[in-house]
Amino acid sequence: MHVASFAVVTAVVLAVAALASPVMLAVAVAACTVVLAWGWAGALGLPAPRGSFVVILLGSLALVLAVAARDSEPWLVWVPAALSIGMIVAFGHQLLRVDGRPRLTESVSSVVLALWLAASGALLVPPVHSAEGRALVVAAVAAALASALTDLLGRVPAVEQWLSAVAMVAGGAVAVVVALATDQPWTTWLLVGVVAAALSQATRAVMAPLPTMALTRPRLVSAVASVLVVGVVPYLVALVFVGEALTG
Repeated sequence: MHVASFAVVTAVVLAVAALASPVMLAVAVAACTVVLAWGWAGALGLPAPRGSFVVILLGSLALVLAVAARDSEPWLVWVPAALSIGMIVAFGHQLLRVDGRPRLTESVSSVVLALWLAASGALLVPPVHSAEGRALVVAAVAAALASALTDLLGRVPAVEQWLSAVAMVAGGAVAVVVALATDQPWTTWLLVGVVAAALSQATRAVMAPLPTMALTRPRLVSAVASVLVVGVVPYLVALVFVGEALTG
């Protein structure tokens, strides 16, 4: 199955969950982080894959729980503690390795990157407590979906070099449609769509050359990562431009 197909399914699940309730979205994000932890070490060819799985799983679930447990501002008050604990566990895992600790720096940095992706995904949850925030989240996830669909155009030689631009245009267009459908200012939503589509497409492009992408599990991980990465976009846009989206 193509990475784009997995990304589309992931985006649809998160969008539906966002429209349902914050709790459902938190559960959906947690499920995505479980998939990320399950396949991250294999996708990147990391040493000590079992330990990396445990570290990423526990750290990711702690991050999602830290956000989901809040029902009012400040939404991220427990996130620094959860992220710090995850990073401490990541370093502790390296100290407990008995294989001579080859590729130590690569292993630590890759696990920290996975935790960052989980934290980005967790940022999708706070905005959905308000109508404006929900629209921002749906727009960002829809933009990730649109950018995944544009990946299919990469098979056309004339379009391949313009793929990032096409993804941003598609993401922006989808976000504007969401804004118009929810009676929101389309200019702000256009920003969300363009940036989210660019981040999503870039994530898949960076992981595409990995030799492991010939296998199904790494493809699924790449797809999930490319959707989780957009979580930071609606939160930051809400923080800067749509303050009411984070009031709950």
